[in-house]
Amino acid sequence: MHLGLFDLKQRLEQTRKILREKQQVKRLIEEDIRELEKDVQELEALMNRYANSVQR
Repeated sequence: MHLGLFDLKQRLEQTRKILREKQQVKRLIEEDIRELEKDVQELEALMNRYANSVQR
C-alpha cells in the first residue's frame, strides 16, 4: 500500500512537470502566432501602399 502511494505522488509530480512544460510551449506558440499576425498585417500594408502607388 505504501509503495502505491509513493508511485501516485511520483506520477503527480511528473504530470505537473509535463503540464508546466506544455504550458510554456503553448505560450511560445501563442507569441509566435502574434508575431506572425503582425508580420502579415505589415506585409498587407506594404502591398496596399505599393498597389496604390502603381495605380497612379
